[in-house]
Amino acid sequence: MKLVDWFAALSAIATAVAAFAAWKAASAAQKQSFDTGLSTRRQTYKTHSDSFNEWLDGIEAEFKVKFFRRYELYDSIFPNNRNPDLEFSEVGSVEVEAWRNSFESLVSMACRPARLHIREVEGWAADHMFLAGHMRYSYLDSSAVQLFFDDSIPSGLSLENYQSSLGVMGAVLTGLSKFSFRGDYVGSRGFSKEFNESFIGLINQVANESWHQHSYRPGK
Repeated sequence: MKLVDWFAALSAIATAVAAFAAWKAASAAQKQSFDTGLSTRRQTYKTHSDSFNEWLDGIEAEFKVKFFRRYELYDSIFPNNRNPDLEFSEVGSVEVEAWRNSFESLVSMACRPARLHIREVEGWAADHMFLAGHMRYSYLDSSAVQLFFDDSIPSGLSLENYQSSLGVMGAVLTGLSKFSFRGDYVGSRGFSKEFNESFIGLINQVANESWHQHSYRPGK
């Protein structure tokens, strides 16, 4: 091999080595950048979820409710934030809007100036139970006297608390809406005399005749 060919070969090898070194450095820089971004995202998520839990603590203390499975509630409101591959957002999902609409339906029925059919009141109580479940909170201890659907599912509603429970639900929903930037105040407009008579009628039917196999009793 001629001397000039040796120089050419050495030059090619040097070029290849330099290219490999550059690729390795770029790969390391890219990995470091990815790791830094992932760490920042995790810290952002932790800070936000910690603030969310502090917010829930405040609601619990003020309105005497108890949140359960808080991580599920967080994921319902902020479904993307746990996954680092998805965009982080402090604005809650449309689920909160759906809760607000459901609450407004409960409020509208409660203040309607007309006697309700027993099945309508049963539906109102069930919708109230489901909405409280979606927001992962309870307002009545499971051992307290209350309406049980199918004699097994606690409704969280009793003759003593059903009127205040709607106001408390509005306060909980207001708190979640404000934290998630999905609206402001929502609240109860009170209960009509006709609704009160209808609800009491439902409880009497259940307590005296086990209507539809429901029960009104203390929890176990």
